[in-house]
Amino acid sequence: MKEYIFKARAICSEFSISNIAKRFDISRKIKWEEPLILKDGQLQGYVKNIEDKGVYIYHFGSIVFVNFTNDEIDDFINIIKLTPNSIKSLNKYMKYECREDFRIVLHEHMEEQLEYESLVINSIDEHHFSMTALVVAKSVALETIEVTMDVVFDEVEKIIKSLENGNLNINEKQAASIIGRVLSFKHTTISYIMLLDKPAIAWKNESAENLFNDLADLFELNDRYEKLNAKSQTMVDIIEIFANLSHSKRANNLEIIVILLILIEVIMAFRDIIFR
Repeated sequence: MKEYIFKARAICSEFSISNIAKRFDISRKIKWEEPLILKDGQLQGYVKNIEDKGVYIYHFGSIVFVNFTNDEIDDFINIIKLTPNSIKSLNKYMKYECREDFRIVLHEHMEEQLEYESLVINSIDEHHFSMTALVVAKSVALETIEVTMDVVFDEVEKIIKSLENGNLNINEKQAASIIGRVLSFKHTTISYIMLLDKPAIAWKNESAENLFNDLADLFELNDRYEKLNAKSQTMVDIIEIFANLSHSKRANNLEIIVILLILIEVIMAFRDIIFR
């Protein structure tokens, strides 16, 4: 029996894969949707024992380590962060602290089965590594957005409670800021993580496609996306209502001021007539 431990870490919103590749003397052009894969000699000098170890670096800010110790992971992440222009985008509203672990168990005498935290197989191929790393990477990136979205949702709940008490303590600028954050998370989910897209190999290799679909179901990627999408739309709708109420309140205040000014003008005019 042999185990391959996958540990995913969310680091940023977008990596510059080409700049990281240069750090490891990789000159070939890497497509935008492809991960940077480091194995064997490419890890020499960065970890003590390179056997059965690997690193998958994804443009959407996740790194998946195979058979790395936690200390090796921390050291490697520091190397990436210190690489010039390695990080292309950091969302100031997000905390990149999420982690996801999974393992592949190679056992020649067992039937293939997918469990909650592991995949048991009796023979191994490259697509087992690539599909597992990809799904785990997407899951940890999605979790980062989910956690941040919950923080924004807490802000919205405070505004709702304030409104229940008869107070409207949000202005249009605050509303626009919250809507901007929500739409930013939604854009990141679709555009950068490409959550709804299958990898290229899944269109060519049926086994890879089946494994990707099974792992995506296990990590509930589509369900989580739908919930995130619904929550984001709900928040946008709520904040737009707040913004409209705030705008109406301000408009009413302006109307009152205008009426008072007219009233003052009328009083002044009558005073002039009376005391003329």
